[in-house]
Amino acid sequence: MRVFVASAMPTNYPFKLQKPSTINSRVRDTADIFIMDSGIGDDVSNAEVLELAIEYNADYVVPKDELHDFATTTENVKQFLELHDKSDCDATVLIPVQCDPKTDTWHTEHLSELPEHTHYVLGGMAVDEVSTTEQIKSIKRFRDAVGPETYVHGLGVGGGMEFVSKVAGTNWLDSVDCATPEMAGQFGCVLDERLRQQQVRVMDGEGASKRNIPLSEFNSFQLQDVWEREAQDTGLTSWQ
Repeated sequence: MRVFVASAMPTNYPFKLQKPSTINSRVRDTADIFIMDSGIGDDVSNAEVLELAIEYNADYVVPKDELHDFATTTENVKQFLELHDKSDCDATVLIPVQCDPKTDTWHTEHLSELPEHTHYVLGGMAVDEVSTTEQIKSIKRFRDAVGPETYVHGLGVGGGMEFVSKVAGTNWLDSVDCATPEMAGQFGCVLDERLRQQQVRVMDGEGASKRNIPLSEFNSFQLQDVWEREAQDTGLTSWQ
């Protein structure tokens, strides 16, 4: 399983996701496998997301979705697929599936409203009101609904030890992304073996920002390695 980093830094980590408001060639050129996210809250259209996916040679692209909004996300997905079919975009479309914790409605309920597909991203979970237990329960239900051959990505999850220890090696997800490695690096922290943030940068003065990139790069590989370690008990590795 691959762990993508929601990235804004040109680290040498190979798996990256960017959104329209942060996309740039310096970051894209460092990624071996790249997800063009639509960026919830970014003021862009489906057509613009598609153009960015083509311009930056994305491997995967996510249509416009709206947080905890089934109807709008569904309409956006249908429009995006029509545009994608008529375009020269080679990126694989990752269909966004939303949940709504306020109404206790989860991804499997949204699945029936969406066109049948082979690749999905599960959104709406990276918010304070959704606990790790609820995240995992919804992910497992979704996997049970779509079967083992469907590609499933977890949006904005995967940077916490509780989640990693319970999901690594289960095959419930094929990939995840999070911003944790670079956020920690910006604050002068490294992720330890339990993904706790440990302060290592002493000063925030001149030159501090230059240390953010190597710290963030270390954190990115550290996170992938922790997923790898936690998956070993099941005989699977995060890189598969």
